[in-house]
Amino acid sequence: MGVMYDYFRAPDREVARAVGLQPGGPFGLSDDADVPEVDGVETKHLDPAVVMGKLMAMVLDRPWEVGLVSDELIWPEGPSPSMEEMEASPASPWVTGPWLEELSTSFRDSLADVDDSALPAIANRWYQIEELWGFDDALALDFIEQFVAFARRAKEAGDRLYCWCCL
Repeated sequence: MGVMYDYFRAPDREVARAVGLQPGGPFGLSDDADVPEVDGVETKHLDPAVVMGKLMAMVLDRPWEVGLVSDELIWPEGPSPSMEEMEASPASPWVTGPWLEELSTSFRDSLADVDDSALPAIANRWYQIEELWGFDDALALDFIEQFVAFARRAKEAGDRLYCWCCL
C-alpha cells in the first residue's frame, strides 16, 4: 500500500475541505449539491514535496531542495498530536487521513507561467528522476501539459491549489 495524491483547485479552504473530505476524496462521487464540481488532476503517486518539487525546480531551472514547494496542512485541523497520542487513537484523522494541504501560490504561478515551448525539454528531464520509474517522456509531457493547464485555470480564476492525500 502506498500514499496517493490528487490535486484540485478551490477558491478557499472551506470549499477545499468540502471537496476533499467527501467520500473518495476530491474525485469521489458526491450526492451533496453543495459540493462543487472539481477541476483537478488525479496523480495517485506524485507527491508535492519531492516529485512535484522536482518538476517545479526544472521549471525554474534551479536545483531541487526540500521545501521548494511550500504547503500548509488544512486537514486535520489543530496541533499535531504526539506519537503516543496517535497510538492511543488509531481512528484519529491524524492517523487514518485523508490529509489536505494548501499549496503556495508560487507553485501555482511557476507552473502557470512556464513557456509551452519549454515543456518537452522539462518532460525529458523530469521523467528520468528516480521517483518516476516507469514513466517515459511522452507520458511525462502529457502529464505536465495537463498540470500546467490546470494551474493556469486556477491562476486565472484566483483559486488556490490543494493536494489531497490518503493511504
